[in-house]
Amino acid sequence: MSNQVDPKLALRFQDLVAKSIDEQCEFFLKSFIFALGDDWPEVVKLSTTFKKYLADSNREGSQNELDEAQAADFLQKNGKTRTATQRRDEIRDIDLDFNKLIAFIEYLLLHYKHLILSEYYKRHTELSVPAGYLDNQSIGITGVGYALLEELFEMPAGLSEELENAISEFYAQKRARENRLKDLEEKSDLVGVKGLQAKNELAQMQSQDQTEMNKLEMTLNAAKRKALKNPSGEQLLAQKKKQQEDEEKKKLEEGRLKMKDRASLWEKK
Repeated sequence: MSNQVDPKLALRFQDLVAKSIDEQCEFFLKSFIFALGDDWPEVVKLSTTFKKYLADSNREGSQNELDEAQAADFLQKNGKTRTATQRRDEIRDIDLDFNKLIAFIEYLLLHYKHLILSEYYKRHTELSVPAGYLDNQSIGITGVGYALLEELFEMPAGLSEELENAISEFYAQKRARENRLKDLEEKSDLVGVKGLQAKNELAQMQSQDQTEMNKLEMTLNAAKRKALKNPSGEQLLAQKKKQQEDEEKKKLEEGRLKMKDRASLWEKK
């Protein structure tokens, strides 16, 4: 595993961190939709919790990032049990833009570190997993920030256009609904008929909120199941694995040829 960040990935990550929390969440889902299994809605719930924490903290400056102390507190409340030292060191390890602030996408890299590292080593079959890296949910493991970043930008084979569009549509509808709720909340403070109408529509939308989210999740899950059953998706996964194996064999063969050439040179001398 390289401990040097790819400059191109660093630039892409800076662009991602600058996006909204929902856009960061959407990107994460596209990258790990299969690895997350049936737990992908938890990522969406985490984004809501993260936004609420930011709103409640009333911290001046960035509206989308936590400082290190806040990130440690958020991790303690929402992540696995860690010591204070582990929280501090792991948070600094995923501050990949080195600004001492933690964006939601950076928090996700920490929250799902074990899952992401597992995917990283499944893909890099030529690497041996260092002792302890995948034990105890990878708690306390540092020095892996660059591996997490690399895996984040590695879109999974089998991610069909239909599934990718379903994830985008899920968030488009979610954003539209949240914007409408916010608009109604503001209008409900008005005096008179408009205020009363807004209150009634707001109450109706809030009562249907979970039902609407369930519908969106069902649509996305259907697209996901279709992608998993799609032979083309399975073929892509198989092709990718074979390509990785062929590349590794090629490297080994090139290494053997170089050693053979060196041996021939020594024999001629």
